[in-house]
This record gives sequence, structure tokens and C-alpha cells, in this order.
Amino acid sequence: MQSAQGMPQTDPLAQLKDIHVPDNVDVWPLDWGWWCLIALFLAGAISLIFYLVKKHKFNKPRRDALKLLGSISSADENWPMQINNVLKRTAVTYFKPQEVAGLYGNSWHEFLLKTLPDRRKTTMSDSLSILHSQQYAPKSDNKYFDECSKAANAWVKHFKVTSPSNSKGMQASRKPSSFNQQEGQEATHA
Repeated sequence: MQSAQGMPQTDPLAQLKDIHVPDNVDVWPLDWGWWCLIALFLAGAISLIFYLVKKHKFNKPRRDALKLLGSISSADENWPMQINNVLKRTAVTYFKPQEVAGLYGNSWHEFLLKTLPDRRKTTMSDSLSILHSQQYAPKSDNKYFDECSKAANAWVKHFKVTSPSNSKGMQASRKPSSFNQQEGQEATHA
């Protein structure tokens, strides 16, 4: 067919070019938002690892005390004194030694109760009183061993150390020393 002006008409479809396919979207380089998200994740993971390591080191004397308490039996001649020595060593490790080392008798018993959470004070008061009385008895009565041992274990597991900002006495900021360092030293005024 010819157009009105006399030119041959060409096929318009023949003039079309093939569809240009865009390049594949690549994962790299990442956008800045992804880099920020990765940085936040890494900072959180590193902080969590440091926290867990610090907590593990901080609780090592507790674990050592629980092992020592587990090694004491009712067959031992002076088991109340041994249990009390472990409690005293644990307290000296976590609290200011000058405030704890000189405690004995009722003041020591009150300290043990004061450092427990409120919900445990009432249940453990009697058991700790029995331990206190057995410690000063001429001959310890083995029928109270289980109760006293459970109370000592519970105190080691649950006593609370206040925050480092509290300057009244208990300190959590100093790194507690290990029981291995204290093996040769016995707490005075047990």
C-alpha cells in the first residue's frame, strides 16, 4: 500500500527494538540501613556475651560455696561450724569484709536474714536459728543437719547483693575473690 504522498509505507513493528532486561539486583553492596542493623546486632551480641561472662565470674564463689556445702556431712564432728564457716567466707567474698568478718551470734544471724529476699526470710528464719543454736551447742544434734544444710544452700543461692551505687555496705562492684584464694584463711568469729 502506498500512502497519499507517494511514499512506501514501512511496517512500524519492524522499527521496535527488543525489550531491555535490567541487570539482576545484587545483594552487595548493602544499603546503609542494613549496615546499621548489622552493627546494632553485633553490638547487642557482644554486650550480651560480656554480661554473661561477667555474671559467670561473679557467681563463681557461689558455686564454690555450694560445692563445699555439699561436701559437709552429718558424720563430720562439727558440721554446724563448718557450714557457718562456708557462709561466712561467702559473705566476706561478696560484702565488705570489715563489716562481715566481725559478725557473730545474733548479729550474724540478723545479717543472714537481712540479705535474703523478703519472701524467703520467714521460711528460712527458723532453719538459720537452728543452725545458730547448733553451732554453740556442746554436741551437735544430727537430726537438724538436713534442715540446716538446706537453709545454708538456700542462703548461698538466694542472698542479694545490692547495687554498687549503694554505699551503705554491700558491694557488688568489686570482683569477688574465689574460694580457692581463701582456702588457707578461715573466717574469724565464726
